Amino acid sequence: MKRIATSLICPLIGALLLTSCLSNDDEIVKSSEVALLSFGIKDIKTVHTIKTDEGKDSTYTTMMSGSTVTFTIDQNRHLVYNADSIAYGTNVKKVLVKVTADGYVYYLKKDGALGSVEDSIDFTSPVTFRVKSYDEQYTRDYRVSINVHQVDPKVTIWTQLENANFPELVEQKAFVKDDSLSVTGVDANGAYQTASASTADATIWTTTACSGIEGTGLSIFLIENTFYLKTTAGLYRSEDAVAWSVAEDMPEVLHTLPEGVMSNGVALFSEPLSTNEEIIRSIFVATPETADTCAQVWTKLSTETEWKEIGASGNNVYGCPNLEDLAMIQYADKLYAFGGKSVGNRKSPLEAFGDCYESRDHGVTWKGREKVYEKAFSLPEIFKGRTETFSTATDGEYVWVMWSNGEVWRGRWNGIE
Repeated sequence: MKRIATSLICPLIGALLLTSCLSNDDEIVKSSEVALLSFGIKDIKTVHTIKTDEGKDSTYTTMMSGSTVTFTIDQNRHLVYNADSIAYGTNVKKVLVKVTADGYVYYLKKDGALGSVEDSIDFTSPVTFRVKSYDEQYTRDYRVSINVHQVDPKVTIWTQLENANFPELVEQKAFVKDDSLSVTGVDANGAYQTASASTADATIWTTTACSGIEGTGLSIFLIENTFYLKTTAGLYRSEDAVAWSVAEDMPEVLHTLPEGVMSNGVALFSEPLSTNEEIIRSIFVATPETADTCAQVWTKLSTETEWKEIGASGNNVYGCPNLEDLAMIQYADKLYAFGGKSVGNRKSPLEAFGDCYESRDHGVTWKGREKVYEKAFSLPEIFKGRTETFSTATDGEYVWVMWSNGEVWRGRWNGIE
């Protein structure tokens, strides 16, 4: 009986002690700290616009996970924002948020009234969030922005540079080296000339007569920051594309490349494999010596001794098209080919500058933009049907196009970050 009595008395004593601790003489202290601790959004809709096979615009909607959007809280400046803008077409007019704070959290409506953070909030412009301390003595306001890409990443914006003094060259090959555009071509008298300009201001060009070149031909390549020019008289090298001398040794990357292919070269690309940076893949593109519907694409790994031609010729609809004045660039980790009208006997002749052909598999297959699911780099409509010769090069951000009539154009794909 004594044990039972003891077990009943202990809890009673504990309850009495607790009651004593919470007597009317002691009050719960409400914190005066105030700060927004975290901010996020819930899933949100993005509207995408695509072209149908009939050329009409069509839209579809996807849900973007809000957890993929990271927000920065700048406690010093009282700013909240996402540094990486979310996808173009995302509707931020009705957004549900997730917040934590030291204090009570509200947002200011357009009329100045306080709204609940459980509301669906319009973020088409920055919104003020107010945090009030639990003791209701202090407040702190935060300016919250949800940044959305304002331009369609599928679009390439082109601009013609006004008053550019680019020379009229009937044949051209362009390169970018050390933030400088270099265009080597042939003038009306058949003499080699090189025009150069800064990528920062491509309206001002300096044109210089080339020296040391014999023969004819304009197959030029930039290999490890040295220019190489193949003419009917041999192979030449230059550091500035102006003063040329006979190349005593052929660059290793060109070893075993057939003579005819080298003489008709359009472009040379070399880059490490994504799976092994010690192995270099090189791609060489040339126009065939006889009329064909496809250009020649050759490839070689640094571990191989021979070049191999890839992609079928003939009427291969996915071969690199053989175009007049064919030009090629490597842009946004893809290869692009474009130029004048098609050469050869294609069943459907290709219009000059009617499309830009993209390769995502290192030159094996080439598809026009209308056949590429994710739209990317494209040419302006004003280029269609043009017959002038031209050259093109890229500095990684912009694509440059110089025409033989002296025009200079600059294009940038909005998808480039």
